[in-house]
Amino acid sequence: MTDLVVIARFRDAPEAHIARSLLESEGLLAFVAESEALGALPHLIFGQGGYRLQVPEEDAQQALDILRDAQLAPPAEE
Repeated sequence: MTDLVVIARFRDAPEAHIARSLLESEGLLAFVAESEALGALPHLIFGQGGYRLQVPEEDAQQALDILRDAQLAPPAEE
């Protein structure tokens, strides 16, 4: 399997999973990293940088474009 890259971070799990579902509906693989752990320990969310949305590296630009079109990602990533 190819390397996963973080394309967006979210403050809450529902928003992260909506973005993941959107990408999956477009045929892309997407994962919300550490979703279960952060959900059980919500005070760690900010220390971990929020819920991290990951995709395979080769799909990153397409995924970002989809999220931006849906206004689910910031206009420019770090």
